[in-house]
Amino acid sequence: MERDIVEVVMNPVRQRIAQYLILHGVGTAGEMRRELSDVPPASLYRHIRILLDAGCIEIAEQRQVRGTVEKVYKLVEQPLGQIEGQDVSALFRGGLLSLIGTFERYFAAPDSDPERDMLALNSSVLMLSDEEFMEFLQKQSEVISGYVQNTAGEGRKPRQIVFVSAPVGNPGQNVQNKVFEEDG
Repeated sequence: MERDIVEVVMNPVRQRIAQYLILHGVGTAGEMRRELSDVPPASLYRHIRILLDAGCIEIAEQRQVRGTVEKVYKLVEQPLGQIEGQDVSALFRGGLLSLIGTFERYFAAPDSDPERDMLALNSSVLMLSDEEFMEFLQKQSEVISGYVQNTAGEGRKPRQIVFVSAPVGNPGQNVQNKVFEEDG
């Protein structure tokens, strides 16, 4: 997978555009602007263009509105095609590097205040079957969906929530005994 596509999908504004389209199915730039009101209009249009050029979104419909053509966008069903092996690895590395960059910019700012901004980092190892993990993911999704449609308003600011699931140990290794040996 080309590095460019990793950069396209890892941008926070473009992730929010994709999230909007996941929630609503389709949307015009104007509709997205109302919900992503903290993003300057010129920036929003630029990010839409980048997603369109990268093949991540497509024009679902065009309609005449007051003498101009209004475009309705939707996500492409499989924008990256079939992803496997090194492509998945590159996507994860790109995502983690993007997250590192976000924190580097944050801590470089003279007014950064982790306590005020409620920065958090949590890492837990959970012993879960595949079924339990799917249940966990469903519950997490339910919690997030209760907030994902919030729009910008007084006291609200964008907060990036990242969840990464990673195996502990080598693939296929029975890590249960290893985890207990390290703890004991």
